[in-house]
Amino acid sequence: MEFCPVIVAALDFGTTYSGYAFQMRHDYERDPLKINTNSWIGSGKLMSQKAPSSVLLSPDKKFHSFGYDAETKYSELTEENQHKGWLYFKHFKMLLHNNKTLGRSTLIKDINGEMMPAKVIFSMAIRYLRKHLLDMAQKQVLSDVTEDLIGWVITVPAIWDEGAKQFMREAAQAAGICTEHLKLALEPEAASLYCMKEHTVREKEEPSGRQLTPLFKEGSKFVVVDMGGGTIDMTVHQITAGQRIREIRRASGGACGGTTVDNAFRTFLQNVFGNEVLEALKKESMTDYIDLFRDFEVKKRALSGKKIVFHMPVALVDLYQRMTGKKLIDSMSKSTKLPKDVTMKRDKIHIGFEVCAEFFNEAVQGTLSHVLDIMTDDIDMVVLVGGFSESSLIQTQFQDMFPNKTVICPKDAGLAVLKGAVLYGFDPSVIKSRVMKYTYGIEVNSIFDPKIHTPEYRFWSQGDNQWYCAKCFDAFVTAEEEVEDGSMVTKFYSPGNKQNQIEITVYASNQIPTYTTELSCSQVGKIKVERPARGWNPQASLQVDILFGGTEFTVKVSDTSQGSSYVNKFDFLRS
Repeated sequence: MEFCPVIVAALDFGTTYSGYAFQMRHDYERDPLKINTNSWIGSGKLMSQKAPSSVLLSPDKKFHSFGYDAETKYSELTEENQHKGWLYFKHFKMLLHNNKTLGRSTLIKDINGEMMPAKVIFSMAIRYLRKHLLDMAQKQVLSDVTEDLIGWVITVPAIWDEGAKQFMREAAQAAGICTEHLKLALEPEAASLYCMKEHTVREKEEPSGRQLTPLFKEGSKFVVVDMGGGTIDMTVHQITAGQRIREIRRASGGACGGTTVDNAFRTFLQNVFGNEVLEALKKESMTDYIDLFRDFEVKKRALSGKKIVFHMPVALVDLYQRMTGKKLIDSMSKSTKLPKDVTMKRDKIHIGFEVCAEFFNEAVQGTLSHVLDIMTDDIDMVVLVGGFSESSLIQTQFQDMFPNKTVICPKDAGLAVLKGAVLYGFDPSVIKSRVMKYTYGIEVNSIFDPKIHTPEYRFWSQGDNQWYCAKCFDAFVTAEEEVEDGSMVTKFYSPGNKQNQIEITVYASNQIPTYTTELSCSQVGKIKVERPARGWNPQASLQVDILFGGTEFTVKVSDTSQGSSYVNKFDFLRS
């Protein structure tokens, strides 16, 4: 019997910011947008709907704090020169992006180059968010809430491979989340669910009484662009009967998120102050360094006007004069590296709009390039979500690039994925189908066919009195193939008679290869099937079932002659 949660709790673990949301089932049924989130408080009474994805460990490598608390504590330690031995991690989610060597023993570096197992750091962050959510739920919703009532959802980029998804699932399990009650939600899908629901509610509640144009009607096609801190994640969806979502173009994207804008701003600051001065600010006044980039984070979301004014910490200006022997205002006026519309007045730098807009060039061009690759004439609109999409400059760029498309950005763009993940947790069946990113198949021995096979892998089987070809790729599904959610593909194979054990090895490719040794092929996992004590029955048949179409896929191998099966042992990770 499928688990039916009383509460759905979602965690959105982002590259730069993370948060959580939860909802009771009766609220979902009465008012689906009544979703509980948390307000996080940083230094200077700064409030935000998500907390920085930062983890701080004490010198004994025990968890100390997360988010703003971690930032503040580490800043205090550095300013008092007491940070030696402490480990501070941030932006570590990017480790999982396109990592071909990801494993359980993979290490990551903290801000000072100290190494720790990545899985431990991820688990610490998830454990903190889980506990914070449970405490909040007990205060606000149900004082006696227990985890057996909760269905958990963790959001993941659609462009992640199966290894990264398994890594996140295992990290969540290590953090105390019951894996049987955990679903992974693809971020663009969660965003689509929220935008559909939010627009439907606005249609009904339009205060002026005028009729809103229904955007998410049956047949509508739209590009979802999830613009996060580290990656851009996008796909094309279509609304089908019953307001279900069909994926018609597979997920794509890349590492051109909001952090590329931050990096461009830092390069600008290096041109103004020099890298040595900025590094000295980090060591002597980490609080000022963090506040400098927090101020930029706020400004970059509402970039407008002829000049954008940034407050420069007094400590930074003083450091510049002490380390260079020059006054900053004099150096800037004589600099050949800085544009003319960059000026200094007291403790503020005034930067022309065009100069600020250049900070966005790499991210904007990279994002638009990805969108253009999947845009077609029959697509009706572009849906922008994620914290980075809240930038007015980003929205303007999309409207200019696609004047004949409807470009929308929901009110809670930064929370669209998180709130959509809650909706997905209550009704995952709303996703009708997905497009396969890869061709998946297993390695088999095929009867040798000289028209298809080369002699390189040919071998003779005396038992069958037959030539075979080894290392053949037998495809279960192909790249770009649309697969219904929960589709099962079944094939049968003979195990042979003399082998001690059988290894069912699954490979992925962006083509349809003949052999598993081709460059396009990569091994994604295997299941070992032990040889029965009395040997394989001559009539034995191994049934291989692969479940496709979900956010994750599972492999089950059954020995039909013995009645035994091997399931959930499929391993996408290196040890």
